[in-house]
Amino acid sequence: MTTTTPIWVPQRVAADDLGISERTLLRWRSAGLLKLGVHYRRKFPNPNSPLLYKLELVEQAMAEAFARDFRTLELAGV
Repeated sequence: MTTTTPIWVPQRVAADDLGISERTLLRWRSAGLLKLGVHYRRKFPNPNSPLLYKLELVEQAMAEAFARDFRTLELAGV
């Protein structure tokens, strides 16, 4: 029997799977590392709706951010 991973996962699941806090996801959204519609979206078209994340793309964004030179990150304000 084969199980499939959902494309979009709730914020709590994303944070747990990535080994970070939900607050860290908020900071990354605020810093622009995670883009609306690409890395995350609302479950319903309502500003109070819970957020969902694409784990594969968030992990890719994390890897790219960590691969950058720390001096570049300091200058970018990230």
